[in-house]
Amino acid sequence: MKIIGIEERIGEFENKPFHNVNFNCAEEFTSENSKGLNVSKVKVRYDVLTNSFDKALTNAEILSLVGKDVEFYYDKYKNVSVVNIFDSNETSKK
Repeated sequence: MKIIGIEERIGEFENKPFHNVNFNCAEEFTSENSKGLNVSKVKVRYDVLTNSFDKALTNAEILSLVGKDVEFYYDKYKNVSVVNIFDSNETSKK
């Protein structure tokens, strides 16, 4: 999948703070009855993102991920547990 947009969301819901990064992604698909791009939004908790990179990311670093290829790995509860970003030079550490 390719990251085509990013939205960082920070706030409070039911008196609990949250910090999420929403990745808008696209991937090509072709079948007998379809062709084009499949788009999806993937919500990632900020702490999962920092664990995937082994460091806290600045807003500029997060936004610089637009245009990169990404893989998401999920836990048994269907929450993103690891983010793997592919660059022409390197990938994240996990």
